Amino acid sequence: MQPNQSNRKRALICLFTAVAAIATYFLLPASMDELARRTVAIFLVAAIFWATEVLPLYATSLCIVGMEILFLADKGGLAGLLPTRGEGIAANQSLNYKVFLSSFSSPIIILFMGGFLLSAAVTKHGLDRAIASRILRPFNHHPLMLVFGVLLITAFFSMWMSNTATTVMMLAIISPLVRALPAEDKFHRAVILAVPFGANIGGVGTPIGTPPNAVALAALNEFGHEIGFVDWMLMAVPLASLLLVVAGLLLYRFFPPGKDLILPPLEKPTEKISTKGRWTLVILAFAILLWLTGKWHGLAPAAVALLAAAALTALGVLRKHDVDSIDWNVLILMWGGLSLGRAMEETNLIGIIADLPIKELQGFGLAAAVVVLSVVLSTFMSNTATAIVLIPMVIALVKPDSPVQLVILTALACSFAMAMPVSTPPNAIAFATGKVPVSALIRSGTLVSLICIVVLLLGYQWVLPLFPWAY
Repeated sequence: MQPNQSNRKRALICLFTAVAAIATYFLLPASMDELARRTVAIFLVAAIFWATEVLPLYATSLCIVGMEILFLADKGGLAGLLPTRGEGIAANQSLNYKVFLSSFSSPIIILFMGGFLLSAAVTKHGLDRAIASRILRPFNHHPLMLVFGVLLITAFFSMWMSNTATTVMMLAIISPLVRALPAEDKFHRAVILAVPFGANIGGVGTPIGTPPNAVALAALNEFGHEIGFVDWMLMAVPLASLLLVVAGLLLYRFFPPGKDLILPPLEKPTEKISTKGRWTLVILAFAILLWLTGKWHGLAPAAVALLAAAALTALGVLRKHDVDSIDWNVLILMWGGLSLGRAMEETNLIGIIADLPIKELQGFGLAAAVVVLSVVLSTFMSNTATAIVLIPMVIALVKPDSPVQLVILTALACSFAMAMPVSTPPNAIAFATGKVPVSALIRSGTLVSLICIVVLLLGYQWVLPLFPWAY
């Protein structure tokens, strides 16, 4: 698309969004609380901008926080000075601008920041490549074992690192092997696709594995439902393990190796782990140990992440440019989502949504609708943005009942959209290798996503109710 055409398209989307938001504000009943109507308009802007990416995702988040302060806060904002419909803004709806800024200090954002810094240290000092290449070698004796090896190793790293960084690392490790495979043998597609599928599925395994997990936990925390690090893993790791087995079998079935295929040997790792690399290993090991034993010592996961980040920077393992290079844009994106959820709560929009007729769709029917909608939206837009948009609505729909099970289901479903190159960054990176046609990705990714939907719904019906914290 030419620059002028692109600018024209962005301008049209912005104009359409502005008209839609203003029209929605005036079409909503005047009896509805003033701030709730303004929040609906802001929510509409956020949903359209995040879905179309007319602005960078983080830019939309900054705009959302800015609009909340302008239109919803009377202390530090302009809410009380703007024209109103109906009876105006009630005295009990007075909001301070700090309410919307405070979301950036959410424990979940701190937890993710620490995770990003640990990931940066692991990558900077070559620990990821050194470890992954060594543990992949035993799998390189049979094609099916190789597919499972790539899936499992990618999934494991994706539990603790950015799935984008994990994908880049794993593709670099397997690229010599893929180049050595016969060009006419489609098995190389199975090996390549095992990387994004492993990254997408593995990310659900820990609270820091993928942003939708963090969005869900932060939203639940706002409503007094706290899920521990180990509690999440006890639920998510078995799910991920089952789906990894399914994905491996499907990839091997879709792209079987030729009868005479001989796997080329993997290159032996040559780089040695430096002193700072060893410090990184020690800090990472302690962080994981503290996360896994939180119920014994009482340290919050966010506090552990902060201590790990402090150790990495204080010991010089990470320098200023390393800290600058982490995905701050993702943290800003999460801030916008958490702030939007806070606005829906403070203006009682969640209570209004809870009274809508759709509330009659309860139980398994509502769960099925939410899972399908989450997967479909995440197929065509950022899974983080999808979680940010859907989770507050899900909480509203089940209020006053416990939202835990449905919110977790929504977050997990957002990570299982794997049908298109645009669905997740790992998909896009794998597609960019030029060795996987779109048709191959759509065919295999769609089937994996459909199976994930079925497994999630079965888990919602039979597995999640077994956990005491799910109520």
